[in-house]
Amino acid sequence: MHYEHLETPREKSVRDRIGINYYGNINYDLKYSSITFQPRGINHSQDRVVATRWNVWGKPWLFFAVFDGHLGSATADYAYKALPAAIYRKFCIFVRSIGGRLDRSNLQANEARVAIILKYEVQKFDKSIGDALRNVCPRPAELTEEAARDLISQHPDVVQRALCGTTVAMTLINLEERFMWTIGVGDSSVGLSFLDSTGKTCVHKLFQLHTWKDPQEYFRTVMSHPSSENPIIENDRILDWIEPSRAIGDFSLKLDPSYLANLLQYVPNEDISSVVSKYISRVRTPPYITSEPSIQFTDLQPVWNKGGHLFLFTDGVDDLVDGYWIFNTPEHGTADPVEIVGGLLAEEIDPQIESVLGHKVIPRWSGREQNRATDVLGNLLGGTDVDRLEMAIDMERLDRTGSRYFVDDVTILVWSLAD
Repeated sequence: MHYEHLETPREKSVRDRIGINYYGNINYDLKYSSITFQPRGINHSQDRVVATRWNVWGKPWLFFAVFDGHLGSATADYAYKALPAAIYRKFCIFVRSIGGRLDRSNLQANEARVAIILKYEVQKFDKSIGDALRNVCPRPAELTEEAARDLISQHPDVVQRALCGTTVAMTLINLEERFMWTIGVGDSSVGLSFLDSTGKTCVHKLFQLHTWKDPQEYFRTVMSHPSSENPIIENDRILDWIEPSRAIGDFSLKLDPSYLANLLQYVPNEDISSVVSKYISRVRTPPYITSEPSIQFTDLQPVWNKGGHLFLFTDGVDDLVDGYWIFNTPEHGTADPVEIVGGLLAEEIDPQIESVLGHKVIPRWSGREQNRATDVLGNLLGGTDVDRLEMAIDMERLDRTGSRYFVDDVTILVWSLAD
């Protein structure tokens, strides 16, 4: 279906300025599109994307992932380069061990085994980051500041990867057999949309996010630390510091407190150098967060060729749906970002979506670009509301002292479930 939208000169200008600050990609062979946006410039984004076809003993598989770095991009950079490769190697070894194929004939016997492998590889990868830091600094309590700075200069990558962190959402898809596993650590999302028998768009969230708003995450953490540390979670952050309750990296919150006090506080890191000292006295009984992933199996056959999409996105999308940090709405929103993104991917967008977002939208916001991920981004940023689109890139407003205005890194990947 083709949609015409006539731009005003002002709208074209703001669209062009938004376009300067995102990097989009369309792959017609793999049937996916992606977008990464940051109003300060794409080079400031700490999000990373992986989209690749794997050959597993002659059979095609797809692997998608979005990494959302925090406190710097070092961990996200390392993870997006190394973690998919580690999973691929282990997965190929496993498939070889069961006869060189994983399909519906042996799926029931191996579905849980694959989940165990995926979980193990994620946690093993995270542990390797901490182990590397322990290897170069086995006795942090003995460090002087001078010795700490010397060690950091000798092993900058090892130390930065341990200090910074990243969340991740990944999917491993068997293209021929049409089933997949979803892997999540932290607060990035994976959703699935499709048309039911009546032509209505249905949207499913494929795993629960790991945040302190989740009662299970909250109580698991609070109950594992002495009451003398309360309040251990403030403003939906652990120690009023880190937002996701699970992440790769963040070893300030996983290792002995002496690592933060005697080593990591001296790491040159513009994201936290000015504030890290205030957390030192609060880090008493690590670990506070974990890298344990959520794993879910999904059969895609029932929704194949039903106008469906699989989509992954980082939590910058959540902020855009919320509206509080960008549009200065008086209160935080309550809409589910997965529901909103799935609804924006429909050929005919439910007017209720516009009501939730607070502005008009169009199904093909990207126009000639024909990027479905850009369509979603543009409609989240303001749709056809030029005032709101301009708010998304208003750097004077963004830099204003005391302003709550904030636009997090946003990454969206959309894959079409069709032959």
